[in-house]
Amino acid sequence: MSTAIFENGALVRRTLGRTGLQVTPVCIGCAPLGNMPETFAYEVAESQAVETVRAIFNSPINFLDTAYSYGDGESERRIGLVLKELGGVLPAGYVLASKADRNLQTGDFSGAQMRRSIERSLKLLGLSKIQLMHLHDPEHTTFENVMSKGGPLDVLQQCQREGLIEHLGVAGGPTDMEIRYVETGAFSVVI
Repeated sequence: MSTAIFENGALVRRTLGRTGLQVTPVCIGCAPLGNMPETFAYEVAESQAVETVRAIFNSPINFLDTAYSYGDGESERRIGLVLKELGGVLPAGYVLASKADRNLQTGDFSGAQMRRSIERSLKLLGLSKIQLMHLHDPEHTTFENVMSKGGPLDVLQQCQREGLIEHLGVAGGPTDMEIRYVETGAFSVVI
């Protein structure tokens, strides 16, 4: 595997995990767009966030990562504002990943919560489907819960069969836990 970041003056694209999606070796993490001063020690005004997203879609970096939990949906909503300007679709060649989250107020990490998280993310982004959805921070539940009938993975896979999600990933937690999830074969990407 080549470790070059540039080829002929352009950012190279590599296959992301087992997805077949072609992404740049640099991904834009969109957590700060959610205006989370308690996490980052600074605020991000909506106008600044929107300008940043516009700049991303005019850059050679084609990979963005966000989550339901980033500013209680603000990161996704702000990305969605720019997607709306662009006709309600992701620009050709760009890859967007988000994350299905537990309920941050109650800790609910059920299959039903995963569906609510996905539906909320799609609504905020203004999209009918997303290329990559990660199971986010599974260290806040048990492996047995995630793998149970009607549990988080079952619902994520159902959303995938329904066409709401193209690819599944897992994001967060200790390495040994992530390895256990990867070994199930259910996830195409791990972060």
